[in-house]
Amino acid sequence: MIRASVTLMALLIGAILAPERGAAVEADHPQRFSLAISGGASKGAYEAGLNWAVLRLLRESELLRALRGGHFRKFEVASAAGASAGGVNTILTALTWCARPESDGGPPSRVDDNVFRDIWLRVDINALLPPEADSAIYLPDDALFSRRDYFEAARELRDRWKQPVFRPGCRVPLGVTVTRVEPQEMLVGDIKVKNQRFYIPFELRVAKDGSAGYFFDPADYPGLADPAMILMPRPRSAPEFSISDERVIEAAVTTSAFPTALGRRRFEYCRLQLSSEAGEQKPGQEESDADLVCPTGYVLDEAVFADGGLFDNIPVGIARTLAESNSKAIRDPFPVSYFYIDPDRIRYQVPDPPDETACASENPPQACRIMEFSLFSESRLLVGALGTARKYELYREVTSDHWQLNLPQLSYELADSLEDYHADFDCREEFAYFDSDLSCPERIVRAGRLLEIAYDRVKPVITPPYSAKLLTEAGVASDCTASSANQSTQKRLECSIEIAEFRRRLATAMMSIITETKLNKRKLYVDISRSQQSIHEDRSLKVSSRGGPITGTLLGDFGGFLDYKFREYDYYVGVYDALSNVSRNICSLSYPPSRQPEAYRQCVDQLGQQVFEAMGIDQSRRAHYIFARLAEREFGEDGLFSFSYQPSPAVDRDMQIIHDALLKALEAGEEADEDKGAFVTESVFFEYLKSQNFTPSQPADGSEPLLAEIIADPAQWPTELTRRFTARLVHLERQAADLYAEREPDPELREKSYTMLMGTTAHLLQTATYKYPAFTFSPSTAPEEWIWRYVIPYELAWDLVEGDILTMWQPTMSLTEKNLVHMRAGFGFAGGIFKSSANSERNDYFLLGLGYTRRTEFAFLSSFGVTPIWYHKWRQPTTGSQDTLGGEIFVSLLKDRLRIAWGSRNLTDFSDESFLSFGFMDMPGLLYWLSR
Repeated sequence: MIRASVTLMALLIGAILAPERGAAVEADHPQRFSLAISGGASKGAYEAGLNWAVLRLLRESELLRALRGGHFRKFEVASAAGASAGGVNTILTALTWCARPESDGGPPSRVDDNVFRDIWLRVDINALLPPEADSAIYLPDDALFSRRDYFEAARELRDRWKQPVFRPGCRVPLGVTVTRVEPQEMLVGDIKVKNQRFYIPFELRVAKDGSAGYFFDPADYPGLADPAMILMPRPRSAPEFSISDERVIEAAVTTSAFPTALGRRRFEYCRLQLSSEAGEQKPGQEESDADLVCPTGYVLDEAVFADGGLFDNIPVGIARTLAESNSKAIRDPFPVSYFYIDPDRIRYQVPDPPDETACASENPPQACRIMEFSLFSESRLLVGALGTARKYELYREVTSDHWQLNLPQLSYELADSLEDYHADFDCREEFAYFDSDLSCPERIVRAGRLLEIAYDRVKPVITPPYSAKLLTEAGVASDCTASSANQSTQKRLECSIEIAEFRRRLATAMMSIITETKLNKRKLYVDISRSQQSIHEDRSLKVSSRGGPITGTLLGDFGGFLDYKFREYDYYVGVYDALSNVSRNICSLSYPPSRQPEAYRQCVDQLGQQVFEAMGIDQSRRAHYIFARLAEREFGEDGLFSFSYQPSPAVDRDMQIIHDALLKALEAGEEADEDKGAFVTESVFFEYLKSQNFTPSQPADGSEPLLAEIIADPAQWPTELTRRFTARLVHLERQAADLYAEREPDPELREKSYTMLMGTTAHLLQTATYKYPAFTFSPSTAPEEWIWRYVIPYELAWDLVEGDILTMWQPTMSLTEKNLVHMRAGFGFAGGIFKSSANSERNDYFLLGLGYTRRTEFAFLSSFGVTPIWYHKWRQPTTGSQDTLGGEIFVSLLKDRLRIAWGSRNLTDFSDESFLSFGFMDMPGLLYWLSR
């Protein structure tokens, strides 16, 4: 009697809290999903493959059947949001989703031919970081990297979305994050606050003629009044709420404008007019049709913006806002499923390097517990804060109530609590849906999973332990028909799930159980009751994961730009991960891996093969090969995805080398020791490429590939990259100095540039990474085209014995990496600092020698060698005594920038003609970089 009363009360509470159900959810209503795409520089190629594959699969989901029956629902993109490189993929997402099928006149969307692949594989390092700092490839507003390829791709995209190749009526809300360089101050109440994190929303809309355009009407998002949301203005003569192509491209360029690497952008925008600004009007808005105007409630402003990933690199919150705040979404009968593309979440293990310090030992010194307050130790907080800032918005979002009220997840939480405290509780009455004798926690978990399955399937197959008969009798299933995909002798039924009713009953039963068992779970009870009020609380977030290393993680996330084949490899890894992620997520709902491992394995394998064929991976030689290598490495022991590697596909030599090189680099990091270092290094990767005779891709302009120079000498791979970026940074600093001078004629009031500091830094970095060429007249860090490099003496030295000053030139030939032959030619100017000859007048002299240098592996003592030298005195009075044979032995320090030599100018009179010289080398480089 008591239990019946509790159940009745829960039902009444549920009826009061539950929203009005009205008509049953349409069986063919699409499932809405949203994409949040993080930034990551060249990892964008990997994201492109994953992004395209997910969209291709969801577009054709109605053609696939879930294992053992049950059609997937059609899908509809509710929104897409991105930051940095993810902002570019956001726009590509909308264009791909709204495109017509290729068979109906739409653009190609095949694994080897699609817009994602076209855009991301074209960016080349020689166009991104040209060899010359003042190259014509650079645009006037470029910083370290050139955007030329980016804008060429943008022009192609603009041409594409003007073509009638899209599905009329298709609309996709989009958003990209941007960072305001100067924080915006605003009054919230009486409190002055500052903000730098903003986002730009817009919608891709397809017109009746099949062409695409961009719009944004704030009225479509009632209740969304966010000061962090800025809109793009339009010319007064343009259609209302329209956004020009140039403005869309500006948004995409700005969100990826990483500081220093890609130049920041200045543009006009519309910001929300705050109550404190009421009555303010911008003058001159009525002058002409060319004036930019904003929607009602917004005012025109101008500011400088940069990369959106600085404060919000994973814009899940923006994706949710755009998906759920528009007027259409409010009436939607289904919750939104969110998919976060994260290239940094991995499925393989990379162990931390061993810590062999005393403080990590079992008996650490007492000093390890004492805090120090040095500059570097105190600045760790700032360094950590910069990294945290990029993901802080994600932290705030996923810990908010928006993601805590998912009813299936709450059911799993309740099941865990019952397992711990009331495992023997009988809830067959509340969950009378099963034909097996299940425990109460198992019944709750199964009920929660069935709700998740119902969101994805039009008519899910009812398999044991579920009972179609009992579900129908309970009023939560209907229209049960025989499954057309039966794979066993036992008959299976497909049933429509009355989602709203089933969800209400699930919540009611869960609250009843908490009350009856007297679980100390007040918050859980409240969360269930709150969740019951809206089906939209069942929004879910899935996160992608990566099954293998990619080149995009090398060189601080810029490694993929080194070669076309690198980006192509990463792209196919993304395609592989899309299939792996989707297959495992779908099958885990029907067959929990921990409870039904064999059924789960079969489901993943068979569904994976369906997806493999549907996406055409089996028709692409290169895609098939990479998929097979990755699948065999990750799942070979379990036999998953064996359809891809048994029998083995034809070997693709280039992809094989890249794949194996990445694994070698990974092994080097995992097997850390003092000799190899604790981390995976680019050197290991490049060494393997060299050992396998990897052939770099030829740039379109016919120039020498940068990768060819790198793998020619992997130990010195940073040399050319360092030369390029330091030269460009010095060039930019020099430009800034000239601009400051034009802005302000008074040097006292003029902004300061740091050309001297940047030049010094460039000289030091290029010295640290200098590589001796096969032959050079002057082994200097100064540019080869600078004529003074060959005029200015390479070395300026002092004889500490006689005080002579020597100016030297040093043509050098590399026999091997460590063995050099050099010529020493120069002039000695006699004089005395510490001592001079009192008995004879010393003469100036000319010297010429041919010597040998042996380089070491150390930066401090960097080389040593010997040089026989012929000396010729200019004014020796005795004919025949002008020429003498001498020699020296020497050591060079600090990467061959300081030189100490000991020897004699006359071996037959060694003691009287001995010297000890101290010299500064690379004088051309020093003068060049300090004079920039």
